[in-house]
Amino acid sequence: MGLIELYGTALLVVFCLVTLLWAISVPLKDASIIDLLWGPLFVAIAWVLLARTGTMAAKPFLVSLLVTLWGLRLAFHLTARNLGHGEDRRYALWRQHGGENWWLKTYYRIYLFQGGIALVVATPIIAAFHRPDTFGVLAAFGVLVWAAGFVFEMLADIQLGRFKNDPANRGQIMDRGLWSLSRHPNYFGDALQWWGLGLIALSGATWWALIGPVAMTAVFLGLSNDVLERGMRKRHPGYEAYIAATPKFFPALRRPR
Repeated sequence: MGLIELYGTALLVVFCLVTLLWAISVPLKDASIIDLLWGPLFVAIAWVLLARTGTMAAKPFLVSLLVTLWGLRLAFHLTARNLGHGEDRRYALWRQHGGENWWLKTYYRIYLFQGGIALVVATPIIAAFHRPDTFGVLAAFGVLVWAAGFVFEMLADIQLGRFKNDPANRGQIMDRGLWSLSRHPNYFGDALQWWGLGLIALSGATWWALIGPVAMTAVFLGLSNDVLERGMRKRHPGYEAYIAATPKFFPALRRPR
């Protein structure tokens, strides 16, 4: 299957899924359900490509498996954390100022926009199917990088979940464990997994497999972190001190306050 056909299939999968999710979100008045199913978008891309190509090569099958582990774990975590709490405050704020046609604007401002980002991030998946070459040393290293990111993100989510579930920590800022090394260790672990996938899919003919990890890292460094931290500054006066002492993204020992 050629590159255009592979990407065309991915485009069709993403378009159908985000359109379906948007249609569900309108009567629910909850645009944030796209966040819960962000991971499964990539899982769907991988398994539809597996079904269409019928390949049993190690590289595309491995990438599909790792994407599935990443996507389903993320979906389970976000659903367990957010389900029943209503629309995310960011989307709710946009809804307040979006006018009477906000339900329609969500389609292209949120759903199609995130679908477009997904297609850019998905380059390692497409590359693995485009050049299902022999599994070499670089791919093996990519698996190790992915595994490190998977564990890092999972531990960060577990630590934050336990912190929030303890009533004694209400109103406090999580600055322990991995959260003492980075203000967003979960995002760092997520990005690391995509760098691992990019390395698995990388070859001389698929250098563009790294576009996805670069895009994912850029999103975390820019849009996601900035949006979250603006809200944290407003709700937690002590967050400025946490910012001064803790690296934004890449883990490192904390600086003295």
